[in-house]
Amino acid sequence: MDVPSDGFTDPRMSLSLLLAGGGVGAFALGVHPEWLGLATTPEVGFLQIVFMVTGMGVYTGAAIAALRLLWRGRKWSLVAQIGARLMATGYVAFAVSVMADILGLGSQTWPQSAHFGAVQHDGMLVGEGVMALGLLLMYPYRRYVKGEENETA
Repeated sequence: MDVPSDGFTDPRMSLSLLLAGGGVGAFALGVHPEWLGLATTPEVGFLQIVFMVTGMGVYTGAAIAALRLLWRGRKWSLVAQIGARLMATGYVAFAVSVMADILGLGSQTWPQSAHFGAVQHDGMLVGEGVMALGLLLMYPYRRYVKGEENETA
């Protein structure tokens, strides 16, 4: 099978971007179910938390896969490896923050209903920020911005 050398023209890039879009859509559905008329209670429920965590997990995996395709034919730089680990670490921080009450770490533990409070919201934003930083670090700037093809980069 003849595989294109450029990551942008690879058919797996389209699949990765489609999955990333689906993950963002699932996350958005978890955060704002009222956009589609699916909100049944005013507070954040278990299903919403599941959609947020699953959607962001799919997005994270698809984004890492898409950026790996851009590094095709070259060894990952140390900065890109740190970026991939930051994305994974940010996802773990995100997931733990969102599921804090379910895991028994939040202000309202089981059997009370889950409460998505301000601290959990802030933890979610910090996790997303770390993921965004990791995403920026993974991009092969020398190859696509500067046009360099140095193998030692």
